Amino acid sequence: MNKQLLLSILGIGAITLSLVFGARVTAQQIVTVDPGDAWLNASEGYQEKVTWRVASKGGAASPRGVFVNLDNNQELAVVDQILEFSGDRGEVTEVVQISPVQARSWHAKGVRRVGYRRVFAGAAGSLSNHILFDLDASGRLAQVQASPPSQTVSGKSRKLMMAWNLDSDLGEISASSVSGQFMVGDRVIYEVSEPLTAEAGKPLRETVELPQGLVSTLIAQGIYEVRYTRTFVDNKDTRRSASVQVRLTE
Repeated sequence: MNKQLLLSILGIGAITLSLVFGARVTAQQIVTVDPGDAWLNASEGYQEKVTWRVASKGGAASPRGVFVNLDNNQELAVVDQILEFSGDRGEVTEVVQISPVQARSWHAKGVRRVGYRRVFAGAAGSLSNHILFDLDASGRLAQVQASPPSQTVSGKSRKLMMAWNLDSDLGEISASSVSGQFMVGDRVIYEVSEPLTAEAGKPLRETVELPQGLVSTLIAQGIYEVRYTRTFVDNKDTRRSASVQVRLTE
């Protein structure tokens, strides 16, 4: 085989490879969505503009968006809104909404991970992507209750036993309290410097003992009732407080 023929064969091969790989690059399809993960406020819901960026030769269209349970692919709700573009690349936007009622309803039915999905289809084929909503991670501390709400202590029996009950507006949450305060009005008369961490739906028990002589001192000042207060804070900086009313006797 002469040198000129060999070069011709190699040249044809290079052109062929170039055409093959060039076709693959041209025909590549990609769809991204911003944001890909979204945080949902269980009390206010979700309402944000999202952007879909699509690469698909010849253009593509998505006739609807669908909320799905990502754990079993069950359809939850449909948004009938067409998004489309022409050309080989496009950027389209829409406002995605989830109401607080919807979020609580889905969670009550056992749904924990929701995806908002769109399928874009065109001459080059179809492709899809979704936004992820983690319902369990979307909850906040809703309220704190102390049980029992009132107790009586005396100079001889200075111990209190109570349970703190936390509720969330959605899903599982935990919250912490740095300390507890015995208060008269706005004045702190004794502080319990013991941190507590509690989870929603799981009562946390606490035992507190007043220092020797405090009850008698307060009664001598004409104070016959105080309150023991704790403030719990969740990881979204939501703060909720509760108190136990404490009656003082000799």
